[in-house]
Amino acid sequence: MNAVAIDFEQFVQINHSEPVTTSEFVAKAFGKKHCDVLRKIEEIFTQVPDFFIKLNFKFNEKLVKVGFGERHDKFYELTKDGFMLLVMGFTGKNAMSIKIAYINAFNAIAEKLRQIQAKQYIDTSNQNSKPDGRYPTLNKRQQYLIRQAVLDNVAETANTFHSVYKKLYTRFNVYRYQDILAKDFDEAIELLGGVVNPIDNLPVLPNINQNGRWLLVVRNNQIAEVKSLKGYICLNTGAINKLII
Repeated sequence: MNAVAIDFEQFVQINHSEPVTTSEFVAKAFGKKHCDVLRKIEEIFTQVPDFFIKLNFKFNEKLVKVGFGERHDKFYELTKDGFMLLVMGFTGKNAMSIKIAYINAFNAIAEKLRQIQAKQYIDTSNQNSKPDGRYPTLNKRQQYLIRQAVLDNVAETANTFHSVYKKLYTRFNVYRYQDILAKDFDEAIELLGGVVNPIDNLPVLPNINQNGRWLLVVRNNQIAEVKSLKGYICLNTGAINKLII
C-alpha cells in the first residue's frame, strides 16, 4: 500500500472527546494482518501497568456476516499514546513515514476537537455568559478546591491522578481543569466524590476590630456555629485553607 495515498485523518476518530484510532486501521496502514496487530497489543498488556492499558486501549467487538452465519470479531481502540507504544517497533518499507503521517493525523484531529470545544464557550443566549458571549471559567478559588478534591479522591481510592483528571476532561470536554466552566463547578466537585462546600454562604460577621475575634465551628464540612471570642481564634484546618483562597 502506498503511504502517500492514505488519508490518515480517516483513520483517526473522536470518541469520548479524545482522538482515537483502531487496531484495524493500524493493520491497514502498515500493511499487516489484523491478527498480528492484536497479538502485539496483547503482548504489550503483559509489559505495562493496568492503568495504562485502561486509559489507552479499549476492547471492542463487531458483528461480521460469514456466509449464512455471523461471528464476533474483536478490535481495540487506541489513544495516541497507545498507538505510539504499539508501532514503536514496527519496521519495513515506509514505516517511519507512516508513523509520522499517523501522528500528524492525531494532531490534526486534536486541533479540530479543540476548535469545536472553543466554539462551545460561545452562547449569546445564556444568561450566565459574559458580555462577550463566553462562559466564565473556574476562578482561582474554585481551581484550588478542584485540586483539593482530586487529592482527596486519589487518597481515598485506587485511582491515579492521571485517571481522575482525565475523568474531568472527558466529562466537561476540556484539556485542562482550569477550563471547566464556573457554572459546572458544583457538578465537577460531585463527580470527584466531594461535597459542595458552603463557604460561599458564610454568615456576615461583625467588624473583627470592634468585636474581637470569632470562632467558626465546622462539622461535616458545614459551618455549624459562629461564636465571639476575645483572646484567640480557633478554626477547622480545612476551613482555614478555604477561607484564605
